[in-house]
Amino acid sequence: MLRSQATLKNSQATLTNFLNSYKNRSTMRRRSLLDQHRLTEREEKNFQILELLRQRGPLTRTELSQGTGFNIVTVSNYVNQFIKQALVLERGFDISTGGRKPILVELNAKAGFAVGIDLGPVGASSPHTTMVITDLRGQIVHRAVQPRTTDSLDRTLHDLGGVIREFLKSSPVDPKKIQGIAIGLPGILDERAGTVRETSRHGIRTNYVAIRDQLEAELRLPVLMGSDSTLAGYGELRLGLDRLVQNMIYLYSDVGASLIFNGHIFWGSGGSAGELGVFVPTDDDYLNWIKSPSFVLSNVWDLGLSAQAKKLIEEGHASAVGELVSGDLSAITLETILQAAQQGDQIASELVEHAAMQLGIRIAYLVNLLNPEVVVIGGGIERAGSLLLEPVWRSVKKYAYEEPASLVDVLPAQLGDNAVALGAACWVVREMFIQA
Repeated sequence: MLRSQATLKNSQATLTNFLNSYKNRSTMRRRSLLDQHRLTEREEKNFQILELLRQRGPLTRTELSQGTGFNIVTVSNYVNQFIKQALVLERGFDISTGGRKPILVELNAKAGFAVGIDLGPVGASSPHTTMVITDLRGQIVHRAVQPRTTDSLDRTLHDLGGVIREFLKSSPVDPKKIQGIAIGLPGILDERAGTVRETSRHGIRTNYVAIRDQLEAELRLPVLMGSDSTLAGYGELRLGLDRLVQNMIYLYSDVGASLIFNGHIFWGSGGSAGELGVFVPTDDDYLNWIKSPSFVLSNVWDLGLSAQAKKLIEEGHASAVGELVSGDLSAITLETILQAAQQGDQIASELVEHAAMQLGIRIAYLVNLLNPEVVVIGGGIERAGSLLLEPVWRSVKKYAYEEPASLVDVLPAQLGDNAVALGAACWVVREMFIQA
């Protein structure tokens, strides 16, 4: 009995010491999603200067002035303040074109770290949570994938505190340098009500605000929560593209989107912007709507390919898809269909071609409506490569107006399974830059 009590006391002391190590090292405050677009002049300049250094540094003060459009005196004042905060370091001298050699400055990537978490989609065949810690450049310094024992969003959120604590304890990062945590939630957000709802027809609503506040109290860190598809797109914007882009659409497979306007996330009036398609309340409504234009109804993670392939094989159509799963039609996945298509299977090739053309019509509609510079296709379907992207682009060129179509690039996502978690970490870094 005495030994059990001693063990319990030791465990409690270890937990207390762990939590105490996180005290007083993050000055970042959590802001409402509804206030994300409201930046003061100082906050906007903070972000533009630090983000340009993150993407292109080291740079001289003159290059920062040219890149941001701010005058050299303003840039120098901001940079000097960042140096005092150890956010920016002077690296050395650049090549002189006459006169004194200009001093190069760069972002101090190790000045702080961000935690990004992807809970994973509800309804996945093998649900898991992906967690990363990144430096200020977005480089992953610690990563873990935790299988979920439940597919209930409510239960997953309630269990999250313990999962995060174990993840942080296993990290090599100094706890005092972690600035915040951001979490990508699967579902429909309502920031005003503080709820997230599963996207199924009778999806359960969960009060994420209460859980967020509990996590902040336990971990003593600001905790941000937003839509997983929105954060995946933000990650692609900051880490996946090879150039600076102001206006972008990211498609999270065919079930959600991330909208980036003027370089910032568009959350909408309540945090739920980016949901594709319409809500179909009954089966009868679905049967009527399914004949509608392809931008009305949203499909599923694999564009509906698995279900269509299964149906065709059950109807007696011969396909290599059935052979690849040894007749077990429940084992058909997007990867199975793509493998068959690459082998020249007619059924698989036609299914991919048709799904890609339908997706292209949806993208053409969005291109006409929003006139983006880039549309990024992600969520897993980008693994189809040219099998998907070529017919998508043909469809966009066919159905989008010439003017917006001539300005847009349709690209595959680059961040893979880390997209949501990295996007969440980038959101923390953004807030840190803004509030510097």
